[in-house]
Amino acid sequence: MCADFRQVLKNETQADHERVDGLISLIDLATFDGFVRFLAIHQSCFRVMRDLVTTESDAWSSLDEMVRRIDADLATMGTSATTAVVSDIHKPDRLAIDYVIEGSRLGSKMLKRRWLTASDPIVRQANAYFSLAPVPGRWRDVCDQLSNIPVHSERAGTVIEDTKMLFALFHAAACEPVAEQRRNVELAS
Repeated sequence: MCADFRQVLKNETQADHERVDGLISLIDLATFDGFVRFLAIHQSCFRVMRDLVTTESDAWSSLDEMVRRIDADLATMGTSATTAVVSDIHKPDRLAIDYVIEGSRLGSKMLKRRWLTASDPIVRQANAYFSLAPVPGRWRDVCDQLSNIPVHSERAGTVIEDTKMLFALFHAAACEPVAEQRRNVELAS
């Protein structure tokens, strides 16, 4: 029986994914500082990824929309935040980008539940990122494309390495301190 490359990719990158999830899960999305940190990590990584893909691609459009929504949430919260991302990364295979993007959209569904417990009205008003719905059928399309890649092909190896590189980008951003402007006093009152 031939292995399905989508499953191989999941298995080969599982430790990298869990390492990032472990750091992100420590962030309290229901608090002002926690939500700013979460947004700053994703903003920085999505910007780097967006700059690596072709502007006419679905990936670029998705990443640009996510960055714009994060910018809107930070503006709603009266803050700006950045996470310095030292990126020694190359242009990844488009399916590695799609796998990480679409996987993050699925993960956002679960994270949204934690964000919804916020009692801070400013945090709750910052709902642009979590209101972005996944593109119907996009995850299935990415999975189908991955399944069509021969497991032992050169491209399979590239997609695995590039996906690990993207998870490393998120890990590095999650380990960096967030440089932020504190909440605008007018918004806090």
